[in-house]
Amino acid sequence: MRLFLIDHEPAFCVRLRQIARRVEGVGSLEDVANLSELGHQALKAPTEPMAAIVSIAILSRGAVRDFMAQCPNVAIIMVGGNDPERMRAALGEGARAYVRRSDIDDELPAALRVLLEGGIFVPPVVAMRPAGEPLMTVAGPVPAGFFREDAGQQLTPRQREILAMIRNGRSNIEIADALDLTVGTVKIHITAIFKALGVRNRTQAMVAADWLNLPSGQAANSVG
Repeated sequence: MRLFLIDHEPAFCVRLRQIARRVEGVGSLEDVANLSELGHQALKAPTEPMAAIVSIAILSRGAVRDFMAQCPNVAIIMVGGNDPERMRAALGEGARAYVRRSDIDDELPAALRVLLEGGIFVPPVVAMRPAGEPLMTVAGPVPAGFFREDAGQQLTPRQREILAMIRNGRSNIEIADALDLTVGTVKIHITAIFKALGVRNRTQAMVAADWLNLPSGQAANSVG
């Protein structure tokens, strides 16, 4: 995998290089000034596997989404702080990984390995499981911070509808009222959703739903 670095702190880029070189499967390491320059490189080799480590501080809102529309072959790894909402926003725009600057030594190698396996990485603060606890999904055990992109295919239409409503912040009671279900039935569906996605709670399910970009649906929009 060809790896690019976009960060305005030279000393931090040196550190990133040292970390990335320890990960098997990472090939060349190149500095680029911004996403525009990265885009030029990506368009020259549209089928070549590429990834870029980008500081969230230097990007405007929506920049990753716009870039991914033009260069879907590049996996974006965002580097930022500990704010879960910023993490969700980055993943929602299409970033395939979010690593915290304060924990870069541990999280960047894990993120690169997950990307090489075709997954999506988020740090433990909103990750798919607590550290040290085995995770089982319908597809078997997976590493921390990983959920498969085809996870949505494991969901029934009703479960996708409920997941979209969870993404919109609806409670179990609101979901039950909107869909004319009992709260108990909603809980059964949510348990199945968590199992299919390999997540443990609503926050983690929202991260997955953001990445899957599930539509809100009429029922979800009609609540409240």
